[in-house]
Amino acid sequence: MNYEKTAKEVLKSVGGAENVNSVIHCMTRLRFKLKDGSLPDKEQVKQIDGVITVVESGGQLQVVIGNDVPKVYAELTKLPGISAEAEPVEEEQKGNLFSRFVDIISGVFMPVVGVLAAVGILKGLLSLFTTLHWLTADMGTYKILYATADALFYFFPIFLGFSAGKKFGGNPYLSALIGAALVYPTMVAAFNEGTALTFLNIPVVLLNYTSSVIPIIIGAYLAAVVEKFINKYMPSSMKMFFVPLLTLIIVTPVVFLAVGPVSTFISDQLAAGSLWVYGLSPIIAGLLLAGFWQSIIIFGLHWAFIPILINNIMNKGFDPINGMLFCTIFAQTGATLAIALKTKDKRLKPIATSATIAGFMGVTEPAIYGVTLPAKKPFILASIAGGIGGAVAGMFGTNNYYSIAGGGVFGIPMFIGPEGVDRGFIGLLISIVVAFVGGFILTFLFGYKNAVPVESGNETHAADVPALEHEHNATEKSVFSPLDGEWLPLTDVQDEAFSSGAMGKGAAIMPAAGAVYAPISGTIQTLFKTKHAIGLVSDEGVEVLIHIGINTVKLKGEHFTAFVKEGDTVRKGDKLVEFDIEAIRNAGYDTTTSVIISNTADYAEIHVKEYGHIHAGDPLILIK
Repeated sequence: MNYEKTAKEVLKSVGGAENVNSVIHCMTRLRFKLKDGSLPDKEQVKQIDGVITVVESGGQLQVVIGNDVPKVYAELTKLPGISAEAEPVEEEQKGNLFSRFVDIISGVFMPVVGVLAAVGILKGLLSLFTTLHWLTADMGTYKILYATADALFYFFPIFLGFSAGKKFGGNPYLSALIGAALVYPTMVAAFNEGTALTFLNIPVVLLNYTSSVIPIIIGAYLAAVVEKFINKYMPSSMKMFFVPLLTLIIVTPVVFLAVGPVSTFISDQLAAGSLWVYGLSPIIAGLLLAGFWQSIIIFGLHWAFIPILINNIMNKGFDPINGMLFCTIFAQTGATLAIALKTKDKRLKPIATSATIAGFMGVTEPAIYGVTLPAKKPFILASIAGGIGGAVAGMFGTNNYYSIAGGGVFGIPMFIGPEGVDRGFIGLLISIVVAFVGGFILTFLFGYKNAVPVESGNETHAADVPALEHEHNATEKSVFSPLDGEWLPLTDVQDEAFSSGAMGKGAAIMPAAGAVYAPISGTIQTLFKTKHAIGLVSDEGVEVLIHIGINTVKLKGEHFTAFVKEGDTVRKGDKLVEFDIEAIRNAGYDTTTSVIISNTADYAEIHVKEYGHIHAGDPLILIK
């Protein structure tokens, strides 16, 4: 992948730097906040080299890149108008309340999620090493490593204060300072000793805010609001000192007097409530939550769960919910491995292989978006396997300690309890095996059928592709896909002549590559002078029309190259036409390609095989 080129094309596709309010990245995605969300063409973005897919959720346009996203992000922030250091532009909040909540939570927690996972793994490893007597608590090595792992949790309000301050558009150093005041040693000591404190004769309810979550998030929001209000009316010559001074004097006492006690009570109730629901039936909870978890992630809704998971760990010292969800990573990985081993598709095999490796590392987007979800059934079967694994974890009472678990196999130590390996940890290992093996076996046996696609040339023909299940019947004929892309029902085509069925029955494809191959063996009946439409008749008399794009006749043949002429005899898989997707789209034309059975009336039944992503040479239409 050319990271610079990918970054430039992505930025251009989302409307340019002038349409970007802010952009951040997580482990696999670029997350854009756009001024006008209607400008990007998601299908165009998907065709960019290096882009796995595009998701809209929580008010963000999420461009899924995979493991190389940091490198693409680095190139993106070098482009004019985009800066990694730039503060988010204040904008009108759009979307429903839930979408805005998800956006806030993702913006606050995302910058620290990687570090959270890292120190959680370190704590788990330290617990394992002490259980194995490789280290003891009085050793200097242990103390240094433990201090490194525990510091984030102890001073968590400072870290969250900084990221929340940036998210809310305030000075992040001010909100970080408020977080530092909450965990200042004198205040922690006063709580531990039961010292009575007042502020202007108002009693202060002292609490231990180390490892707390909600108080500082609310405090950071208040700080941003107060700072903006003061900044609006303060003379320019006095802003530098007095805006932060007044903000701190106003907000910090409010946090200690009201925000802290109230939000801590809410935190306790959230933790108790989630554990109460879990306690009703851990097995059913695991089955349902784990079964739907990867679907929840696809829509970006998992961020709504993050505060609950972290809050459970910070308040109770453990979280059973993530204990049930962890195995779902391995269910999708197992399904992807099954496809990698079974497929004969030379393009899919390396994608599935690399996605399997990424899955073991805890990154499932390449597996989901590149392999299981396009094939539909493997994703569903893997979700079922994940649900069963989650039920096993629930049955054993698996808990996630130290931090929210991530990192695939490297995240496993986070489930080792403070006392060492216990029943819950054994349950985790069993749930992983059940999910992985279940996803693999279900997909290998029932979820994926072998197919050999057309190569990008004439060496391999669609005649070599296994026919549809019923093709042994002499009254049934198959028409194969003429190109790579995303399958669409014909009714979605923005051209009434095709979508109404007036031209005949068939299917549409949003092309991923600019090459059209013969979907049948037969004769070129018609080749328009503009080369955007080809008519073929098969040896059995099936008439097929391939229409590349909508209104592309106006291009007068520009960006199209034909490799055949009228009257030529072709075999399935022979290259017919090449076209420049990017140039055609840049010219303002939709490249949706319609595949029509022109003589529909001659047949009793025409059945279109539905896909997500389809390859050239895959069976597309069955004719009876």
